[in-house]
Amino acid sequence: MKNKNVFMLILIISVLIAGCIGDSTKNLKQQTELSGVLKLDGSTTVYPIAKTASEEFIKLHPAVTVDVQQSSTGEGLVKFLAGETDISDATRAPKDNEYAEAKQKGMKLHMTVISNDAVGVIVHPSNPLSDLTKAQLNAIYFDGTITDWSQITNGTKKGKIKIYNTDPKISGTAELFNTKIAGLADKPYIAGTTIIHPTPLMIPTIRDDPDGMAYTPVNWINSDVKVVKVNGVAPTQQTILDTSYLLSRKMYMITDGAPVGIEREFISFILSEKGQSIVQKEGFIPVT
Repeated sequence: MKNKNVFMLILIISVLIAGCIGDSTKNLKQQTELSGVLKLDGSTTVYPIAKTASEEFIKLHPAVTVDVQQSSTGEGLVKFLAGETDISDATRAPKDNEYAEAKQKGMKLHMTVISNDAVGVIVHPSNPLSDLTKAQLNAIYFDGTITDWSQITNGTKKGKIKIYNTDPKISGTAELFNTKIAGLADKPYIAGTTIIHPTPLMIPTIRDDPDGMAYTPVNWINSDVKVVKVNGVAPTQQTILDTSYLLSRKMYMITDGAPVGIEREFISFILSEKGQSIVQKEGFIPVT
C-alpha cells in the first residue's frame, strides 16, 4: 500500500510539472511569435518578388500582415520618406536629394541587395535588327542623329523609328538606361518619344508596333518581342552576373537603418534558399 501511495504521488507531481512546462512553453511561444504589420511599396519590377514572398512569409507567421503595393522606385521612396511604408522596393540606389531628405528627418537609408536584374532593349519579332552599340542607342534616344531603321539595318528595314521610354524622374529602369547610355540620369530624350508606364506595358506595345523600339526589365520579356544585343552582348544570367552586359543592375529593399524586427525577418526570408527560389521563379537572378 505504501509503495502504491508513493507511486501515485510521483505520478501527480509529474503531471503537474508537465503541465507547468507546457504552459511555460506555450507562453514563451506566444511571446516570441512574430506579429504586426509590414508595408512595402516601390518598384514594379521588384513587386512580383515582394508579393510572392509575402504570401509565403505569412504562412510561416500567420500573426503578421504584409501589405505589398507597387508604384515606381521614385514614388516608393517618396512614400517611404513620408513614413508611410517600412520597406521601399527599388531598382536603383537613392539619389542625393533622397539621402539629404532622409538625413533631415533623422533616417538612415540602408540598402539590401535581393536580386540581380538587367534592362533589355526590345523590338518587334519581325525586325531584322539584332545588335546595337551604346553609341547607336545614344544617337537614337538622345542625339536624334539616327531616326530611320535603314540607318541601323543596312537598308533591310526602312521607316521612322518609333521610340518608347519611361520617366527617369520616377523609374529606376529609365534612370539606369539614361545613365549607362547617355551618361546622365536626367538627360532629355529627343522630341516625339512616347512615355509608357509601368514598364511591363512595353511588351504589348512593341508586340503591336513593327516600327517600335523600347527598353524594359528583362524579366518581363517574352516571345512576343525580340531582344537586341547591346555592344554585341545579350542579357543572359552569366553576362548579367559578371556585368559584361552594359545594362546590368541590382534590385534592393531599402529600410531605415539595418532592418530589425519584422523587416529583418522578411528580408532574411527573401535571402534564404526558399526566398531566392522565389526570385528565380519570378524570372530574376538570385544573389545566393
